[in-house]
Amino acid sequence: MKRTILITLIVAIVLVNLSAWLVEYFIGTRIGLAFRIPLIIGIVFIATIFSGAAALINHADTERPNNENEDA
Repeated sequence: MKRTILITLIVAIVLVNLSAWLVEYFIGTRIGLAFRIPLIIGIVFIATIFSGAAALINHADTERPNNENEDA
């Protein structure tokens, strides 16, 4: 999971800065760091939630029920 978050962080930094540069180059509007940094953090936070959910689902698939305590 740590590797997924690190890859997401690197990709988010590259894509957000590339998008900001393209907007500035073609449109002429500068996107400041005050907007870029929260955008990067938001992308990483969302990726953390989804990768954590995927890890929980994968762990739930490997669990076996414990039927020893049932009185039939």
